[in-house]
Amino acid sequence: MQRQSIKTASWEIYSNLRARAPLVVRADGRGFKTILESCKKPYDLDFARSMTGAAARLFSDSGLTPALAFTFSDEISLLFLEAPFAGRVEKIDSVIASFLSAVLSLNLGRPVSMDCRVISLCEAEVADYLSERQDETWRNHVFSYGFYMLVEEGLTTSKAMEQMRGMKEPEIHELVFSRGINLAKTPTWERRGAMVYRKGGQVVQDWELPPLRSEEGQRLLAQIVERAKAGGRD
Repeated sequence: MQRQSIKTASWEIYSNLRARAPLVVRADGRGFKTILESCKKPYDLDFARSMTGAAARLFSDSGLTPALAFTFSDEISLLFLEAPFAGRVEKIDSVIASFLSAVLSLNLGRPVSMDCRVISLCEAEVADYLSERQDETWRNHVFSYGFYMLVEEGLTTSKAMEQMRGMKEPEIHELVFSRGINLAKTPTWERRGAMVYRKGGQVVQDWELPPLRSEEGQRLLAQIVERAKAGGRD
């Protein structure tokens, strides 16, 4: 292999950009609108299983060692207690995005792509970050039910979006409840997301998460982090 020229190396100004651990790598679906159009609304269990399954495959087949993955909609947040690839941001982003894109393409039966960003945290911020993503899961849940209910009732997507933008969360709750759906009783994974982590030497998928801001949720996160530090052992 020909040695890289000094000039070429000098152009690669981001190649040594590094992030410290702990860090989160958040992957998002790129251009998933057309994919989601064919999914059941407002939630499709098969699509959710594809996302969670892709995260689980990263644990088992990528050679990387995240402590956990939290996923909802087309988003996956991977927590690393030790920085992979010595913290090289370009390498982390490219490898994880390509791995998840490949697995999801196989799962969904069509080519898809994910993009990634690296988020550096301190350990005290981990629970707050994950709780915030779960809060976003709930907001997405409320909006999705309201939006697709309006579409089912005959509004165009643009009109439904316009109406939703003018509504507060309690108003959307009331709208959906008046049509016979209690958002507090929908499947847990729709409201709170799903998580992948190691337990007892196995990669498990947890579809019944507690609120991560609760004592139970904080205790679960602490247990996962401590287990990851011990190499996945209980």
